[in-house]
Amino acid sequence: MNKLTKLITVLIFALAMTACKKDDVKPTTDDNNTDTTPVVDTTPVRTDGLICCSPEDLDNPDSLLSQRVVYFDYDMATIRSEFREMLSLHARYLSENPSARMTIEGHADERGSREYNLALGEKRGYAVANLLRAQGAGEGQVVVVSYGEERPDATCSDESCWSQNRRGVIVYTAK
Repeated sequence: MNKLTKLITVLIFALAMTACKKDDVKPTTDDNNTDTTPVVDTTPVRTDGLICCSPEDLDNPDSLLSQRVVYFDYDMATIRSEFREMLSLHARYLSENPSARMTIEGHADERGSREYNLALGEKRGYAVANLLRAQGAGEGQVVVVSYGEERPDATCSDESCWSQNRRGVIVYTAK
């Protein structure tokens, strides 16, 4: 199966998962719109005054660039507002440093089948990558890989651990 066919299959599966959302989640499209394209909020986040954008800032604990984990709600791939400023700064870093490269690792908790968790991890990785690209990162700067449930951060089986395992991790491969 070629890459395009695999990508289309994963996207169809991901869209099917979003169609089965919980009742307490606000819809991302109005009822009259039949477009099923995921909605990415590209509203710019103000990053003026924040420490950015040299390679040294990636290791500076006073910079948001040192933060590299985005946590997700159960069975969701929507980026929460608390991570938008940090991701906006990473996008700014990528746009100001064209040679920089990163991998977004998508993860899921242990609940669900292996295949489902791989698809959910990929969906989470692409949610992060798409937001970064929408805010200025180049196409070739961001790669997504899904580990599903295979690399947990926490190994107990309760909500406190599961919430730590539902994440997207930014790994810089070139600064």
